[in-house]
Amino acid sequence: MKDRERQLVITAHTRLLGIFGYPVGHSLSPQIHNAALAAQGLDYVYLAFEVVPEQLPQAIGGMRALSMRGANITIPHKEAVIPLLDGVDAAAQRVGAVNTVVNDRGLLVGYNTDVGGFQQALRALCPKGVEGEVCLLLGAGGAARAVVAGLMEEKVQRIYIANRTTSRAVALSESAKTWAGDTELVVLPWEAVREGVSKARILINATPLGLTTAVKELPFPVDILHSNHVVLDLAYGAEDTQLVKAAKARGALAADGKEMLIGQAAGSYRLWTGIDPPLDVMRDGLMSRQG
Repeated sequence: MKDRERQLVITAHTRLLGIFGYPVGHSLSPQIHNAALAAQGLDYVYLAFEVVPEQLPQAIGGMRALSMRGANITIPHKEAVIPLLDGVDAAAQRVGAVNTVVNDRGLLVGYNTDVGGFQQALRALCPKGVEGEVCLLLGAGGAARAVVAGLMEEKVQRIYIANRTTSRAVALSESAKTWAGDTELVVLPWEAVREGVSKARILINATPLGLTTAVKELPFPVDILHSNHVVLDLAYGAEDTQLVKAAKARGALAADGKEMLIGQAAGSYRLWTGIDPPLDVMRDGLMSRQG
């Protein structure tokens, strides 16, 4: 039997991994991780847990009580989880957001694999790199912080940051200015997003807009998108998001967050298991949800 055809077998020794988020019903992480774990014959299972914000402390306490090996942390918990942990690695501390928790014999340590995952997704769209480009980022939460860190490492010229709550965008900008790099950071008021689209070539949505079909509002004014734009929507689902569909219809190069999901998942997997995951199997696991 081929490795990728192995079935996941749960025993009394199986260790638990998971994802904490709200909402979390759209998550493709269980398919991705369980496919890789089964292919490599590792005795783990990965589940999704919907955790409302006020119950995050109990959920993190549950990791200790149940001896969970680790968990991914997603919207809206990436910043709120930090004070609940025993430690945070330097990269996650700098970004100010955690997307991966490792339980090391009862000590919970936070990491951020979103930065590398975002860069993997961006390079898939722009294989020649983005050095010197101008970007517009919507959002100022944990995912947005990882995006800024990744863009600064890629040496973009300028990042416009817009968020519904402008003070959060200002806080992100001021924090990022203390990081190494020469990237210019400019805060735009939410009502100036249209102006930002006209100034930037690379557009990134790191807000929950488009995360569910119940929300019809598009994060960017798509009527002014054109073929020179590159659009990366960190939201994802079984199909392209409404933003990605609209951007492609306007001739823009566009992708949703699935490739970033694969990239950050691979980083988390290495932290939990100590081995490199089979990326092709992870992609197959993701696609199986859509079949």
